[in-house]
Amino acid sequence: MSSAAQVRANRANAQFSTGPRTQEGQQQSKSNAVSHGLRASRETLFAAHPEEQRSYNDLQEKLRADLLPTGPAEELVFDAYAFASFQAQRAQSIEVQTQNHFLDNPDNHQAFLQMERTAKLGALYERRAAKSFDELRKLQADRFAAAEIILELDKAKLPSVVSRALPIATIRKKFLQREDPLLLGIAANAANEARTNEANPPCPANA
Repeated sequence: MSSAAQVRANRANAQFSTGPRTQEGQQQSKSNAVSHGLRASRETLFAAHPEEQRSYNDLQEKLRADLLPTGPAEELVFDAYAFASFQAQRAQSIEVQTQNHFLDNPDNHQAFLQMERTAKLGALYERRAAKSFDELRKLQADRFAAAEIILELDKAKLPSVVSRALPIATIRKKFLQREDPLLLGIAANAANEARTNEANPPCPANA
């Protein structure tokens, strides 16, 4: 248990350690807190390292031109894929640095732990990127399958509302391989109307 004298001494010492006071010092402190940024949010990472924002924008532009996401749902998944891929690439580069640092200091336990953490974070982002890429492929496959259905519904002059959450490609492949797209579209519209009616039941007539 601390004595009264120790408490007073600790309080006095704390006055000399209040952190950076200047704007430059505070910005430097923020950068140190982010360190490699593999655990930081994109806002925190890019605020501390503006050059990483430029690198990310360049990668995102290239991926967008290659994958062509369309609509809000695909954009959300694409955004997650792009950032995870960016962080996975950064982790690979940082991992090489931490490996070299450990090889130069094989008896440094902290260097080994840093190398191990970087490798784990890199693997985490690789899994996230792979998962997001798979989700994007499924969304795009459903969009193309739904386009055929919507075309048939338009030809038949029927409502052409097909939810993006409906796994059209999977349904056609597994269960309705021999069904006409028009029939599947009619079924999809019926399902949408049923959900709408459940969410908005008619008001009972006044007695």
